[in-house]
Amino acid sequence: MSDYNENDFDAVFDSEYDDSLTLTGVDSVEEQEELLGRIWRNPRSRRRMVRRVFNKAPKINSGRPTSRDDFQKRFGQLPRDTRKSLLNRKKQLVDTALYIVKDVSGNKIVKMLQDDDNKVIGKSNISGGKLEKGNYFILKGIQLLYGVASDTETFQDVNFTVLPDFMRNGEYEFVGNGSILIPSMSLEVFNTTGMDKRPGYYELVNPKMIETQQPMDFEIEWGTNAPAKAYVKAILYGTAVAKY
Repeated sequence: MSDYNENDFDAVFDSEYDDSLTLTGVDSVEEQEELLGRIWRNPRSRRRMVRRVFNKAPKINSGRPTSRDDFQKRFGQLPRDTRKSLLNRKKQLVDTALYIVKDVSGNKIVKMLQDDDNKVIGKSNISGGKLEKGNYFILKGIQLLYGVASDTETFQDVNFTVLPDFMRNGEYEFVGNGSILIPSMSLEVFNTTGMDKRPGYYELVNPKMIETQQPMDFEIEWGTNAPAKAYVKAILYGTAVAKY
């Protein structure tokens, strides 16, 4: 822990995150004991630590955890340099909505994320089917929508809505980090017809951490060929690491 300077203590106490000690990158019990000992031996740091413990602002409970809460629980999965960048405010956690539109005309299977995908406004903000270098993402929810363009329209003109009946009888699977993160699941989970919620949105009970630069695969399959000029739009909601 010799690379951890006592001047960095302020970052621990001023952090906006609940578990700022994990962000120090000090993981072993021995190093943690040494860090706490060094803080406690410094009168100024000791007073700040006591204030943080006993005068911590109450956390607002919305009734269910947010993607930010889920991300903070997984701070320990991040590389040490990423954690320290969050602690020192070189990086931050941000709300994220990754999206991609695919043409499904005449098909009954589509890979929503592929290595030849490029960023195009209105079509996708994901390149190569993976997160950019240094980015980590907690997947909290998925929105899956469908639409058909007229003869004179493109995907840019489509008014997307919930999946039609013939698609909802299908299934999907999501792969990330070299593993199946969401095994085969019915597309019926995206049927929000008659519900007071975001159309086509499904919130994961078990959010998933997506690692940087790891290929993702989001495959959808159903039983009947889609009509001409049919499109599917997927939006991945959650929290990600980004530069300040």
